Amino acid sequence: MDGTKEDLFLRIFHSPAELLSSAPGRINLIGEHTDYNNGYVLPAAIHLRTCFLAAARPDNKVRIWADNFREEETFDLKTIVPSEERRWANYVKGIFWVLMQEGHRLGGINAMIWGEVPLESGLSSSAALEVSVIKGLCALWDIDVPPLRMAKLAQRAENDFVGVKCGLMDQFISVFGRKDSALFLDCETLDYAYYPLNLEKAGLGILVYDTKVRRKLASSEYNKRRQEASQALEVLKIKGVRSYKDATLALLESSKGEMDAVPYKRARHVIIENERVRRAVKALQKDDFDGLGVLLFQSHESLRDDYEVSCPELDLLYDVGKEFPGCLGARLVGAGFGGSGIALLEKRVGEEFRKRLLAKAEKRGFPKPEFHEIAIGHGAEASKINKSGGS
Repeated sequence: MDGTKEDLFLRIFHSPAELLSSAPGRINLIGEHTDYNNGYVLPAAIHLRTCFLAAARPDNKVRIWADNFREEETFDLKTIVPSEERRWANYVKGIFWVLMQEGHRLGGINAMIWGEVPLESGLSSSAALEVSVIKGLCALWDIDVPPLRMAKLAQRAENDFVGVKCGLMDQFISVFGRKDSALFLDCETLDYAYYPLNLEKAGLGILVYDTKVRRKLASSEYNKRRQEASQALEVLKIKGVRSYKDATLALLESSKGEMDAVPYKRARHVIIENERVRRAVKALQKDDFDGLGVLLFQSHESLRDDYEVSCPELDLLYDVGKEFPGCLGARLVGAGFGGSGIALLEKRVGEEFRKRLLAKAEKRGFPKPEFHEIAIGHGAEASKINKSGGS
């Protein structure tokens, strides 16, 4: 890190920083709405990161400067309560809260946070913030928390303090991400494995397409989808399966008359999406990006038709991608109903692809989308800053 942020820290707090930590956002290549159904996902860490610069204080006071917002939040370790005004601060407070709930002794700190992960764009800026803070606090106070436990505690902070009932995938990949690799994760057992993502060698890139449609329906409809998928699974369990990972399309078809049409469609998506994740892993092992692209298109179709979480702005990415030479695959990512999608593109056509999407979005009266070119980055890291100023 250059000295700019350290100099700013010194100007704000009148004492030098002692530690720098950072953690990445993520994309999910494939495996959507499978995480809470105890299925498979295939995320990757991205090069965009959130950073946490900190120094210990001699008291119980915590001062946090959020450089992106030009805002400060101050609180005492004895009274950690959520902030109504500065919602970003709750992700930081939640980490202090969860570590203290675990019995770890913390002291006051001065800290500065900033990040490159775009907010509300489906790239998991919240997990990047949580993981950068927990990684930094553990390093600053010499707290020994194993990586898996760290991811789970960051998730718990978001679930129980912030009040967002997210799954573990985002925190998991922010902790465990590896450069130029995708991570295959079994969301039930938490078994995982890395697979190469040799995009550069293939002349490919991943473009994130942020529709700028905020997901107003996402919370209520997300809960409905969970309930509908669970209803279908209860029927399948009577037939002897333990989870969706054991279910087959043949079994679902034979059970079609015993469930309503909507739960049947939800189950069909989950069963086939799990299979698509497994096929995507095989494609990566062979650097078969054409095969991976086909799976991305198929995933979008399933999310649009069977899980019904798309919207016209997200369908535009799929429609343009299907007809655009040099686009190998495209799909919505995340909860749906807005947010973002990803496209797997030949790098040479990236600019033309963006222009095509912008023109069509404008013609249809959609919000002006934003684009982010993504490289595959590494997981969380922390380092003490030596007294001469370097980290």
